[in-house]
Amino acid sequence: MKVLICRFSSLGDVILASSLLNPLYEKGITVDFLTFKPFGDLYRKDYRLNRVIEIDKKDLKSLKDIKNLTNNLKNNNYDYFLDIHSNLRTILLSKFLGVKTYRYKKNSIKRRLFLYKPFRNVLKDNKFNVVKAYLEILKNLNIIDLDKYRPELILLDEDFKGLDFLDKKNVVVLGTGARYKNKMYPYFSDLARILIDFKYTVVLLGSEEDKKLDKNIYPSEVIDLRGKLSLRQSLAVIQKATGTISNDSAIAHMSRAVKTPVLMIYGATHPYFGFYPFKDEGDYIIKNIECQPCDLHGKKSCKYEKQICLEISPEKIFHKFTDMLDRLSHKNITKYKERLMVK
Repeated sequence: MKVLICRFSSLGDVILASSLLNPLYEKGITVDFLTFKPFGDLYRKDYRLNRVIEIDKKDLKSLKDIKNLTNNLKNNNYDYFLDIHSNLRTILLSKFLGVKTYRYKKNSIKRRLFLYKPFRNVLKDNKFNVVKAYLEILKNLNIIDLDKYRPELILLDEDFKGLDFLDKKNVVVLGTGARYKNKMYPYFSDLARILIDFKYTVVLLGSEEDKKLDKNIYPSEVIDLRGKLSLRQSLAVIQKATGTISNDSAIAHMSRAVKTPVLMIYGATHPYFGFYPFKDEGDYIIKNIECQPCDLHGKKSCKYEKQICLEISPEKIFHKFTDMLDRLSHKNITKYKERLMVK
């Protein structure tokens, strides 16, 4: 059996798509993975994949572009198309590809209704999770017992080159960035100082843009690697860490995918939207004020103009983080390490 998985973007979603690979691999199913550049690099030399098909977003804008892509894909003789993006582009792709398609259920209506206070009490017990929704489509391939699977990316020896300076240090990664301001915790510098006082080594990860948008002035002991590493090197740093504290952003999901406990900080968004870590992956912190969430992606401007949803004390976050580490015994990645150094 041969399947094509499609998840074009964004970075966090493409990482979470890795949750499908182990169950498919264990069943002996041949898998190709279709995504946008540069996300294919996440799956470089991944033994669970037959092929990674990486295309430029600008080359898939028109109906003609989609038809051309599907004409090329037809040569691979897929039995199934697993659409875990589920937008107009992928719907057209599946139509032109002409193979049996199973599509991820996005829970879109309920997620949008949850933005409005009158619906929240009605919907709050319906706890949607994106990873569970991705895995659900595998039942169509007679793959069951899916609760144990989590996002997982495979790192190589080469990804760790130059990172020896982090060995034997009690590293905590801070994911300071996010796509929108209303998701960005404003007190990471104060949190870094507390962590340093408790003998943690603090490393900042993210993009150059994250660094530009961050108004914090960090203690001199902080190691700022934002904009300096590849995706895979960033994953390697996280894998070496004791834990991660991150906004609702890709750094949190990178942490989940290398089995490093993560504490997510929610601002304008909400765990109900499905991106929260499972209890065996970490935890999250949220104020749960009445205007939260205000937007599905955190893009909407705050009506109070001061992001009160992110007014969480660094001390509170620190205690939540250390409680999480105690609960998870810092790390439990034995099974993951068995597959980690595949070349």
